[in-house]
Amino acid sequence: MTMPSDLPDPLVLKFASTRPDEMAGLLANSVASDLSEFFAMLPAQTAAGVAARLPSWQLTGLLGNLEPQLVSGMLLKGATDDAVAIVSHLHESRYQPILDASAPRERSVLAQLFDFPSHSLAALVTTRFIRVIADTPCSAFCEQLSSNSDTRPRPVLVVDGKGKYQGLLNLQAVYSRKNRTKTVAEIADPVEPLMGQTDAATALDSRLWMRFTELPVVDKRHRVLGVISRAALLRVVGEGVPREFTLERMFLELAGGYLNTCSRLLESLLGKTR
Repeated sequence: MTMPSDLPDPLVLKFASTRPDEMAGLLANSVASDLSEFFAMLPAQTAAGVAARLPSWQLTGLLGNLEPQLVSGMLLKGATDDAVAIVSHLHESRYQPILDASAPRERSVLAQLFDFPSHSLAALVTTRFIRVIADTPCSAFCEQLSSNSDTRPRPVLVVDGKGKYQGLLNLQAVYSRKNRTKTVAEIADPVEPLMGQTDAATALDSRLWMRFTELPVVDKRHRVLGVISRAALLRVVGEGVPREFTLERMFLELAGGYLNTCSRLLESLLGKTR
């Protein structure tokens, strides 16, 4: 999208304010510098609504380029859901500059907003996963994997063009000859993701840990924030806290060990074929 040079144009502002989803879609192919300039011209509330609907990777880059004062205004004047989505993509190194750029009476509100994600999965996720677009053919994805020198086992997340989570991908299914003509979306396992606002203790209760050692984490708009492992959650909750020993917990431990073994075996097999 080519940015008009005479912004703010009343029609553009009205469109951005009343139809933020469509505006975010139009901005999807904009270069970073133009995107930052465009948001700097929007009212803070409108900017927050549009920014929260950008693809995850684009929002993260945008927040790294915007002036602290503008980000502060977006967080303070935007809707609550928009503010939470923005903070979930905001690097901690930006917290203090944003606080410094804010009026004293606003800092307590921002500090509380910054503190909230520190107790949630959004602050604990890692980006050690492979992202693949939903319409990618399995044959093409196999070629990409084969040319990659990094053979460490990582979860594969299928996303749409806006970064919204679609499912987990089983590499064995991808390499199956019968699936070569299918897209990755057709063979993806629609595993329920964890929400970024969920706290670590609650996330540990998910029965999905019986099947997986790592799970995807998304925001309220279903955009991928990253992945989280059960081991990481246990460290956060505290291994010193007594936990009731149950049959279910025993099976979780066994399943985790089994999946780790399978991951190492898969890594070894893939490494030998490259």
